[in-house]
Amino acid sequence: MNVLRRPAAADFAVSAAFGALSFILLFVNYWIPPDKIFDEVYFARAAEEYLTRQYIYENTHPPVTKLLITLSTMLFGGMHGGDNAWGWRFLDVVFGALAVALLYLLARQMSGSRVFGAYAAGLFMFDGMHFVQSRIATPESFVVCFSLATLYGLYGFWNARLQEPALPPPTLERRLAGAGIATVLSAAIVALRFPHEILAAQIIAGLYALAGFYAVYRIWAEPRILHERSLRWLLVWAVSIALLVSSKWYGVMAFGVALAVFVWDRRKFRLDFVAAVVVFVTCTVYFAAYTPQFVGLRDLPQSAPRAYTLSDVVTMQYNAYEYHKNLRATHPYASQWWQWPLDLRPILYYANYGAAGKTSTAAMIYTLPNPLILWLGLLTVPLVGYWGVRERNRTFVLVVLTYAAQWLPWIGSPRIAFAYHFYVNIPLICICTAFTAQRLAARASESPRVQNWVRVGIAVYFASVAAAFAYFYPILAAVAIPTQAWLQRMWLKSWM
Repeated sequence: MNVLRRPAAADFAVSAAFGALSFILLFVNYWIPPDKIFDEVYFARAAEEYLTRQYIYENTHPPVTKLLITLSTMLFGGMHGGDNAWGWRFLDVVFGALAVALLYLLARQMSGSRVFGAYAAGLFMFDGMHFVQSRIATPESFVVCFSLATLYGLYGFWNARLQEPALPPPTLERRLAGAGIATVLSAAIVALRFPHEILAAQIIAGLYALAGFYAVYRIWAEPRILHERSLRWLLVWAVSIALLVSSKWYGVMAFGVALAVFVWDRRKFRLDFVAAVVVFVTCTVYFAAYTPQFVGLRDLPQSAPRAYTLSDVVTMQYNAYEYHKNLRATHPYASQWWQWPLDLRPILYYANYGAAGKTSTAAMIYTLPNPLILWLGLLTVPLVGYWGVRERNRTFVLVVLTYAAQWLPWIGSPRIAFAYHFYVNIPLICICTAFTAQRLAARASESPRVQNWVRVGIAVYFASVAAAFAYFYPILAAVAIPTQAWLQRMWLKSWM
């Protein structure tokens, strides 16, 4: 694993440049079409419901991304100026640009190279799914940004702990004493504050208080924790994963990645302290996100004119789980997990046939991943995984493990799924491709002639990705083109 260095001013400058370029690319005509498309009928509607203090109809996902879309609407005047495509989608555009900037910093740290960090960020900037999902008021661009932040935080935390001297942990007696004190205090809080809650809510409240008290105790028992660089990275990771899980449930897959990391280097981590901090931060963010949903509702049922409680929030989680578990809907653009890395089934979000008054034109929005990125990823991701295992390269293993954890659990999903569920893995494919290009360049360095050819190949591939993005741009951005031109862009029959 590379030694984690504080990004230099030049790194922040490059990151900011990528963010600005990406923002400009995403911003142009992001308000077209002006009507709600695809799942905006749920998430943009949720912003309207928050602002008018109504019941939130979309209750099958946690609230953070809906709150961000509400904030986006408020930036343009709320219901009196922002209840439109400009308002709903703006923060998705911002977070899409932030994701590219963040990917540069992550790839820069992992590769140790500004060139190949920029290479990964540039590839991601020219991905079609990233472009489309960052211009629609749905959770996915927020989720990808939080996912990258979570990986960056975990990577930083892991590196920082490896660079810090190993310290003897507190004795078992002191840990048990801390756990006992925290348990007593937690039980007292539950008994005093939550006696009328359902059992599940009482258990959650107890675990939350237990985690908070135990974390404070561990800092009191081992005050040097406050002076360690790894604590800052732990907090970055904890907040990021809290926002990720509070956006969509499949963010819990990041916990599996972290567990694998902790098992790998278990002697370097204070696992009890880490668990306490992450549980406390995640619960704080998750349940706080529901607060705006219950403040000043106008349509409380007449049979229950009361304030909402923790039990109501817990019950909502069970109802949401039952919804996803029992969902047996069909959709013409639904797809299966194995189709996603093959780019076999993009989703048609919007279609306007006969645009501009001509029957021979069409304006489309397909959330289509750049096929040149995905198809090369079929080679570069397993190759990086092979190098990681063979060489015990922690960085390579972490990236590929995250890729697998965010993809393979969908094999067992009982509900309908779509290609955008694979969106979180596209930046990881870009990183793996950058790793592969970097290694090829390094191995070719012994022969100037071979090195020149390798450099040309790397540059040609990047240019091809950019050209493919430009070629598909009309069907990503609802640009009216002749029907024949649209058909030419349907490279595979399964895209139709």
